[in-house]
Amino acid sequence: MCSSDLGPRARQGGTGDVVPKLLEATLHYRVTTMKYHSISSGRTKDYLLHPYRLAFAQGGLYLLAYVPAYKDVRTFAVDRITSVSLEKDTFTPREQIGDDVFANSLGINSGPAADVDIGFDASVAPYVRARVWHASQQLREKADGSLVLSMRVCHDWALRSWILSWGRFARVLSPTSLARELVTDLDAASAHYQPRA
Repeated sequence: MCSSDLGPRARQGGTGDVVPKLLEATLHYRVTTMKYHSISSGRTKDYLLHPYRLAFAQGGLYLLAYVPAYKDVRTFAVDRITSVSLEKDTFTPREQIGDDVFANSLGINSGPAADVDIGFDASVAPYVRARVWHASQQLREKADGSLVLSMRVCHDWALRSWILSWGRFARVLSPTSLARELVTDLDAASAHYQPRA
C-alpha cells in the first residue's frame, strides 16, 4: 500500500517509517513500542503493544492493537503516533480481528454492540428510510408517517452525534441510559448559547 493511498490524515503524523514498521509488526507479530499523542489527555504516552491490524476508516488510518498493560484491544489513530520501534520479541494474538473491524459502530470504535431504538418524525422519515445506516438496522413504520429505527451498535460518541445531528426530529426510545446521555450532551450544548452575565 502506497502512502498516497492512505488519505490526508494518515500522512500527517509521525515520521515516515511509522506505517512500514506497523505493517511489519502486524504481518510478523512483532511486539512494538510507540509514542502516541492523545488528544483527550493532551500528552504523549509510551505504549508497549501487540499490533493486530491497520484499518482505513472515515479518512484516517487506525491501528488496532492489544495493550498488555490494559489487557484489552485499543484503537489508535496512526496520525497521532510519533514514533515506532519493533522489539525482538513476538506475540501470539489473543483474538481474531475480522475484516470489518468497526462493524459495531457508526464511526471508529471496536466496542461491543447493544440495542437502540430511535423514533423519527414523519418529516424526516423519507430520508431515514432511503439509506442503510448500519447492517443491523430494522425499520418499523408508524400509522402517522413516523418510524422507528432499531439497530444493534456500539453506544459510542459516533452514535450519539449521529442522533443529535437529526435535531428535534429524532428521539431515543430505548435504552433510557443512552437517552440520559443525550440529555446531558444537549444541556451542555445549550449552555453555550445562554446569555453571559
